[in-house]
Amino acid sequence: METPSLPKRPPLGRQVLAVVFALLALSAWWEVVNDVIGTNDSPRILAGWQAIVGTIGAAAAWGSWIGARWAPLFAVLYGVVAGAMVASLRPILDLPAEAAKGLWIGGAMVLVFGVVSAWWLRRSLIRERARETSHIVGFD
Repeated sequence: METPSLPKRPPLGRQVLAVVFALLALSAWWEVVNDVIGTNDSPRILAGWQAIVGTIGAAAAWGSWIGARWAPLFAVLYGVVAGAMVASLRPILDLPAEAAKGLWIGGAMVLVFGVVSAWWLRRSLIRERARETSHIVGFD
């Protein structure tokens, strides 16, 4: 009789990436909550951006943790949407023109983070599935 196996924990790298995405999502949702309860005077459109970014970040965190096939997609989506939010802050917050260059660089860095995270997640998931399929009876 075979005993049921315990749920596998994700590899350390995926755990770390999941925690990073979870913290980013939590930060975005914190901004939304502060805007809703009135302790933040940022424009409503920024709260909308933060809600979208928080939702995508939470999905990327969950997908990274469970090893979902769609996790890299949400990592890229996080980079694109959060990067676009950062790049669009100048007109939203009425910042001086000198801030535009820094915001574009910041947005690009967020995009790069999302793309690199997706690349690493995809690589990690492919390696993990290859290890699992090599243990199928007849392939040992």
